[in-house]
Amino acid sequence: MISTNKGFTLIELMIVVVIIGILAAIAIPKFQDVTRSAENAACRSNMRNIITALNMYLMENNQYPGAFEGHVWREISYIDGYARKDFRCPSTNSAYRFRINGDDYNLISIRGWNSSCVRNHGDYRNSVYRP
Repeated sequence: MISTNKGFTLIELMIVVVIIGILAAIAIPKFQDVTRSAENAACRSNMRNIITALNMYLMENNQYPGAFEGHVWREISYIDGYARKDFRCPSTNSAYRFRINGDDYNLISIRGWNSSCVRNHGDYRNSVYRP
């Protein structure tokens, strides 16, 4: 006798649910790693852009902005016209700051103004990224 019921059994449905769960358990952590890696890369790119803006300022003014005004951390708005003022770390949403220091005021440090940004993304010193 041939059955006229069409559809899936409970066992078949449970097997499909288990397989989807296993695939999700594999895919979600990988996606989070890719997202974190992209945020780190974007943060480093922002810092490189700020370094470029500071070097453009140097070329036009023969000194870095704030040189000889003390070794303090300055906001990006200090170099308005050379870099966007709204640069923010993509993962921590912290603003970037820079500092010009050294004996000849020729050393640049740039970092996100948030401890987790520095801890996770590092900073730039003299155009060299330091994790």
